[in-house]
Amino acid sequence: MHACGYCGACLWYNERLRKGVYPANPKFSLCCGKRKVQLPTLPEPPEFLRHLLFDFETPESTNFLSQIRMYNMMFAFTSPGARFDSNLNSGKGPPTIIIQGQFCHRIDSLLPKDGEAPRFAQL
Repeated sequence: MHACGYCGACLWYNERLRKGVYPANPKFSLCCGKRKVQLPTLPEPPEFLRHLLFDFETPESTNFLSQIRMYNMMFAFTSPGARFDSNLNSGKGPPTIIIQGQFCHRIDSLLPKDGEAPRFAQL
């Protein structure tokens, strides 16, 4: 792993700018575009999430951290929202999907409202 000289992000050697040259200290732009992109510092997480992430001795934190990859995958595959054009499908082979317009994720509150059935990631 190598660190970007601009932002300090960790990158693989093969992600360097000049692929035909093999420098000892490669330059990168994949992360910050040579400081053209600057993301704001993340805000502090809510107290409940901070407890799950950093209070390692508690059973809740231990359980959460042991399942964190599953939680990440669950939210990565939330219900997609987009206009789909499936005119290319002829019934043979895997389906082809063309997404028109903006792609989004439908992820409502993590808990259903009183009296409502769970939906999206609430399931």
